[in-house]
Amino acid sequence: MQVVLDDEDVIDNLPGEEQESRFYSCQVCGDNWLSVKQKTADGKCTITFVHQMGTSPVLKRVAYMSNSVVVSDESVEEWEYFKGEEPVAESEWESVLSSRRDTLKATCVN
Repeated sequence: MQVVLDDEDVIDNLPGEEQESRFYSCQVCGDNWLSVKQKTADGKCTITFVHQMGTSPVLKRVAYMSNSVVVSDESVEEWEYFKGEEPVAESEWESVLSSRRDTLKATCVN
């Protein structure tokens, strides 16, 4: 048996594939956080965490794993870190995030 698809028959989600996203926004500081989880039919999963910090560059990190839940760092096979669209080392990514948190703490205390 052969299945013929017309141009109008577009398959967006193949069986076994999932995508889920969640968005959070801080009404105090204006920062936004987005997480996008994508699971493929073969069971592999990526979760992309995006941190938009006011007018500062966007920080992003991507977790590659076999399961679909980040329970701990041990459940993640590999992390990729980005500042804007440029790949950066984990230490640089953490430094930028830490600096932003220090700025927010100082603003909230004053």
